[in-house]
Amino acid sequence: MTRHELKEQLQHDAFSDNVSGVISYASSHREKLTRWAIIAGAVLIVAGIVLWYSSYRREQRRDDLQAAFAVYEAPVGTTAVAGKTYPNQDEKNKASLKAFSEVAAKDSGHEEGSIARYYVGVLKAQTGDSKGAEADLRAVASNGGEISALAKIALSQLLSGQNRQSEAQALLREVVNKPTDLVSKAQAQLLLAQSLESTNPAEAKKLLQSLKAPNQSPAVTRALDQVASQNK
Repeated sequence: MTRHELKEQLQHDAFSDNVSGVISYASSHREKLTRWAIIAGAVLIVAGIVLWYSSYRREQRRDDLQAAFAVYEAPVGTTAVAGKTYPNQDEKNKASLKAFSEVAAKDSGHEEGSIARYYVGVLKAQTGDSKGAEADLRAVASNGGEISALAKIALSQLLSGQNRQSEAQALLREVVNKPTDLVSKAQAQLLLAQSLESTNPAEAKKLLQSLKAPNQSPAVTRALDQVASQNK
């Protein structure tokens, strides 16, 4: 007998012993086992339904969000490209706001709903509804997670435009202290430095100097070059 055959035999014998033990136990505890088997089967069925429904709803939420993005990314004016178009930017903004608002309401409490509400806030800011934009962006910013960092960035820009620099800088510092995959620490520091130029130029300069590193990301390096050219 080879080593491989011996191993298989030992495994087979162990399996046979286990099966014999189970059969013996089952014979003396048949009623209890039957009851527990029914309960376990019901639990597995319910768990399977929950998992299926959760996956189904997740796909539905993604489809909802994708449909809203299709409106947001649709072209303006006459075009040869197939699909929905809008006669002007105002009409497109109205349709986009409606689409994202519906997803935000329908999928509230889920990531897709938060993403949709973020875009609702951005669109409101772009169309002059500063009060509504602030409310939506603050709601998303307080949710935590990846999208909250983007909401804090957008909200800080909105507040800066209203000369509420201290509030804007506080939000940027939160992102600096807790960066995400969507907004890096360096990106948040760069935005903070730009905001500080009018209120604390010494700290702004220190931040900008700290970002000048050989291994800095190309996006941040380009932004630094742009800031430097503007300050000449």
